[in-house]
Amino acid sequence: MGFDRNQYLRELETIVNIDSGSRNPAGTQKVAAFLEEKYRQQGFLTELVSVGPEVGPVLVATNAPEEPIDLLFIGHTDTVFLDGEASRRPFKIEGERLYGPGVYDMKGCSLLTAYLLENLPAELKQSLNICVIHNPDEEISSFYSREVIIEKAKTAKFAFVMEPSSADGSMIKERKGIEKLKIHFKGRPSHAGDAPQEGRSAINELAHWIVRMNTLIDYDAGVSVNAGTIQGGSVPNVVPEHAQMELDYRYSNPADVTAFFDMLEELQAHATEMEIGVEIEVIGKRPPMVDVPGAKALRSVFEDVGKQMDTVVSFKKSGGVSDANFTTSVGVPTVCSIGLIGGAFHTDHEYVELDSIQQRLDLLTAVIAEMSRRKMFCESADRISIM
Repeated sequence: MGFDRNQYLRELETIVNIDSGSRNPAGTQKVAAFLEEKYRQQGFLTELVSVGPEVGPVLVATNAPEEPIDLLFIGHTDTVFLDGEASRRPFKIEGERLYGPGVYDMKGCSLLTAYLLENLPAELKQSLNICVIHNPDEEISSFYSREVIIEKAKTAKFAFVMEPSSADGSMIKERKGIEKLKIHFKGRPSHAGDAPQEGRSAINELAHWIVRMNTLIDYDAGVSVNAGTIQGGSVPNVVPEHAQMELDYRYSNPADVTAFFDMLEELQAHATEMEIGVEIEVIGKRPPMVDVPGAKALRSVFEDVGKQMDTVVSFKKSGGVSDANFTTSVGVPTVCSIGLIGGAFHTDHEYVELDSIQQRLDLLTAVIAEMSRRKMFCESADRISIM
């Protein structure tokens, strides 16, 4: 059939110019519907799965209903941008770069997935059970769609998470896990001058939590703690009744999350002793993306094919998270960030390198063919969860 770059760019312009922030269900549904039609035209079975009214649907497309899944592709239809961003700075091409909200993370990569499968050699495509997931809430921790992703991943032999590559083209082999909490503190107000002893400071308790949580930090072990936002109090001469913070805990080793929860228990006991009420809301959660059995062999295919094509293929670790965190949690060999090359994601100047479209199509097509040649898809998909 051949890759039609002009058609790809026209279609990319269409979906980039749709506002589809994570909290815009109508926008993510429009993008999902556009991609759904692309898969339908290829003969894929498609379904838009509702995961609640807060977000749009999950698009699931497959070329065969049977399990196990040989190759699972994962992308997302949401962006971090607010409504109106698409009209403020619509899709454009300047020189050798593409611009627009979500063009890099990750509408260009989601559309690339559809074109990759469209242009796979027929005999290869027919020999594989392929499943594609595009979820609407990756930028808010896939809070609503994670069960759909995990259930599909449990039957998958390999997973390609089509997040964008780094500016230098490198891909991701490991990611940290994350526990993201919103913590509310309720104390007792009192006059700060006449009766400070009668008050119970919510802010003092919040500060105690930050100091204690920071003792968990071990950068060499991949553990970080960040109190990203804090709020509290009313006026300087009143012992503060209310305080709130958002806490971001990241870790590389699955065992390290135990220390975090032990610390939470200790701190809740301290708050009770200080007569402070505490309410903890989980606003984000992902296990780490780890190096499961079969992952090194998968990466070696990328590296070998890259050498054959005179393309540098490199892998690195990342402190960020993606849906690859879920696939490896059920033991699926996964490569992440294998999509388009660009930079400045989540900003108003994010971009995609135009030449990377054809480069990534060629590389991924050759990788899938080489995996088939090595009979890697003949392996069992039985997994042991490490969540």
